[in-house]
Amino acid sequence: MSAITPLAPQRAARIATQLVELIDLQKLNPGDRLPPERQLADLLEVSRPSLREALHILQAQGLVQIKHGQGTFVQEPIVAQELRASMMTKTHGLNELFDAREVLEVPASKWAAEKATKEDIRLLRTTLNQIDTVTASHPIDFDQLQLLDAKFHLTIVGVAGNRFINQTLNVLQDVMRMSMETTLRLPGRSEISRSEHSEILTAIENGDGELASKLTLKHITGARKTAVADAKAKENN
Repeated sequence: MSAITPLAPQRAARIATQLVELIDLQKLNPGDRLPPERQLADLLEVSRPSLREALHILQAQGLVQIKHGQGTFVQEPIVAQELRASMMTKTHGLNELFDAREVLEVPASKWAAEKATKEDIRLLRTTLNQIDTVTASHPIDFDQLQLLDAKFHLTIVGVAGNRFINQTLNVLQDVMRMSMETTLRLPGRSEISRSEHSEILTAIENGDGELASKLTLKHITGARKTAVADAKAKENN
């Protein structure tokens, strides 16, 4: 009986890269389960032993978690985990948080306008429709509204296709949610936000990256002014 020939490292790495692309394509988030092993192998047209070796590469990189008997799950990358731990242990001012949003989201909106597909636009529009539904309910569930607001911005960054920016913004949104009450609770703010979101989406749909980035900057600047003013008002009371 001949010895089993180990899979060439280059081939395993190539399959691992295909898996990462698949995770991005299917917009899987940390905690989501990958398709079953047999389905993945068929999809990538590779053998199951080859697939397993590639999955172990991704597990070593902290990108997936293999749970025996349950499946393989997307995991938040180690760099994002470390970033989250760092940000959670330090006190950040509102202006610092909004500065970071500008740095991340303004260029991402421009890239999203250049890359968005019809399916991307559909997903963004669906999120805006969900925001409308929550806003029209009485009483408004502001926690749900804040999550949908974050989802809209994270989807745009996801369309832009830069995984590091996407991971960083995910962490930033979590920190902001924990460190401040959403400004969407303030009178008139949810209506302004909805209108600005719609304008940003239209610019992305039209492929106008310059306008999309300008509108995103305007949106973040407005949210910053509102948040800072609200924080000062609470300090004075």
